[in-house]
Amino acid sequence: MAGKDVVRYPLEEGVVLRPGLWFCFQALPRALLCLLALLLFSVSPARAAAEGDHPGAGKLQWFDSSTGTYQAALTQGTRLDIRVSGMLAVVRLEQVFSNTTQSWQEGVFSFPLPADAAVRRLEMQVGERVVVGRIRERQEAEVLYKAARAAGKKAALVEQQRPNLFTNRIANIGPGEQVTVRMEYVQAAEYSEGTFALRIPTTITARYIPGITRELPRREQGPREQPPALSTRSRNGEYLGWASATDQVPDAPAISPLLFPQPGSDRAPLNPMNVTVQLDAGMPLAQVQALYHELNLSRDGQRYQLALAGGPVEMDRDFILQWRPVTGAAPRSALFVEQVAGAYYGLLMVLPPELADASAVASREVILVVDTSGSMAGVSIEQARHSLALALRQLTPDDTFNVIAFDSNTRALFRHAMPANRHYLAQASEFVRQLQAGGGTEMRPALERALLVGDNSEETDGERLRQVIFITDGAVGNEAALFELIQQNLGSSRLFTVGIGSAPNHWFMQRAADAGRGFSVQVGNIDEAGEAMGGLFARIAAPLATDVAVNWPNPVEAWPARVPDLYRGQPLLQAVRFSGPPAGDVQVAANLGGQRWQDSVTLPAQPGNAEVASVWARRKIAGLLALKSAGSPEDEIRPAVLEVALAHQLLSPYTSFIAIEERVSREPSVPLRSGAVPNTRPRGQGPQPYAYPATATTGPAKAFLGCFALFIALLIHVMRRPEEDRDPAKS
Repeated sequence: MAGKDVVRYPLEEGVVLRPGLWFCFQALPRALLCLLALLLFSVSPARAAAEGDHPGAGKLQWFDSSTGTYQAALTQGTRLDIRVSGMLAVVRLEQVFSNTTQSWQEGVFSFPLPADAAVRRLEMQVGERVVVGRIRERQEAEVLYKAARAAGKKAALVEQQRPNLFTNRIANIGPGEQVTVRMEYVQAAEYSEGTFALRIPTTITARYIPGITRELPRREQGPREQPPALSTRSRNGEYLGWASATDQVPDAPAISPLLFPQPGSDRAPLNPMNVTVQLDAGMPLAQVQALYHELNLSRDGQRYQLALAGGPVEMDRDFILQWRPVTGAAPRSALFVEQVAGAYYGLLMVLPPELADASAVASREVILVVDTSGSMAGVSIEQARHSLALALRQLTPDDTFNVIAFDSNTRALFRHAMPANRHYLAQASEFVRQLQAGGGTEMRPALERALLVGDNSEETDGERLRQVIFITDGAVGNEAALFELIQQNLGSSRLFTVGIGSAPNHWFMQRAADAGRGFSVQVGNIDEAGEAMGGLFARIAAPLATDVAVNWPNPVEAWPARVPDLYRGQPLLQAVRFSGPPAGDVQVAANLGGQRWQDSVTLPAQPGNAEVASVWARRKIAGLLALKSAGSPEDEIRPAVLEVALAHQLLSPYTSFIAIEERVSREPSVPLRSGAVPNTRPRGQGPQPYAYPATATTGPAKAFLGCFALFIALLIHVMRRPEEDRDPAKS
């Protein structure tokens, strides 16, 4: 030992370590523990809206020095004027944007509309000046808008992000100024089980964005603006959404509008809405009501005037107007015809009869799928649990069943469908009772499990009718991929959707049900669950009208081209464009309970004032886009959609409304601030952090590295056996 240099380190008396061993057993574990702490502290979810009352939590604000408080920079109020004639409604939507600051503002407001709304008119009003908008191809409209914004001109741009989700951008709102944007659209009322309904959404449930985050590409269309005008623009581009683009949802920023962190109230609305209705159903009515709003009603013969009873209300739940004809007054068929620019358009409604002696119900395999993700927190999960409990009571001893719950993960109660006896139903009831909301909305694995895709395939009884009942709020951003999954893997199953909550994604619910050869119902509050679930099971147990055929006397272009099977109480609806003046009878036939049923409808001698041309055009656009989802190439679908949308001046995925005032309002050198006008949180929904899914952040990787570092540190600690050398001075 005398020939070696020994370095002493303060371990314990008489024990020394060589430098390399000291590093391995002392310095390295401590460094790993420090790294672990840094990694764990750096893992945090990206949030769209802050909790509580922190300034700027989900809204553009400015500081009012006179009061010492933060105030909303941009506010908006909405007015709906609804005119119903027969089963068609013309809705005039007015949005008023107010700039409460001393700076120039650009507002970005995302808002929902009915999925079948044919948006056909746009106006922008500033003071007494009114500018009429025009439809342009989407890219062209955006270029025009950016140029007007940069030049200091007032402009409004309305775009479709989804069939039921739109964005309104308003540029150059002056200090203390108001800008009013008016839109007009046409929609058809829904009819089911003897009741007409007009559904108008008012707010948005935040969509879950699956996938891996990617950076948005630079968008260089249009002239660049002055740097000050871009100083407040979001990293997520023009739409200021809370989500970043992912590989599964590349347009995530455009479909993730901010929500106010606090709930709204009818007494002091965050986004106030007023509604007036003129209803002329063309038949005597037994009942008129709004499901979630109180109305004042006056009547003049068969015409009704309706208005909100307490004035403006919060935009935090769907507005659903229902009217029910007196017994025997509702027609079994109707045909509306309109002439526009020399062309004739029609909308046919035929209701097949109900069979009094329905045949025995076949034994079934019923798969109940329930969404337990974070967006279902609050009253929605209560409604879902109650709906599931009611569904279990509808099962018969001849049925088999299973329950599948999903959020970030998918879990099935049983490995495969089990008999609906007392033992298994008791297990299911306990499973349902314990369901809680939380996590992401990873819907695809749940659908694959329910539709027996890939590794989920299992032997099924071919003699049983397989029915999948899907209970969710539909709050997902990858809708197209899910529709494709359903279409490709449905097999002999049928899919029915139950929309939960005060503001579900109704377009997803209906489109998924259409792809699944089923139908959709909604449970807006817990009191509706019994009627909704009871009605659903009664309808799926009744005979279908199959092989439905419609023969027109003259050549027509019909949408949908192929009529789907019809469930009890569901009418046939087909929009057509005639090749010439309509004349003659329309023949309708179907197989109903093993019997052939036929009916005929006489075409009217003169076209009326029905607003069916826009309805036909919107249905054609929807049909073309459905072909795209089924695999038709976009380079074939896009020109066809553009032709219809431009000819009928309608919003579509490929067209936008643009209105530009020619006068310059803001000097280009003056800064322009951009901010999103938030939506109101859906009524009854719990607070939402709006975090990205796990695959959208580096959090899991950091957590893994941290755990690995901890493991190595502990391993070194356990194996630590310092090499001892006696100090020569003590030997």
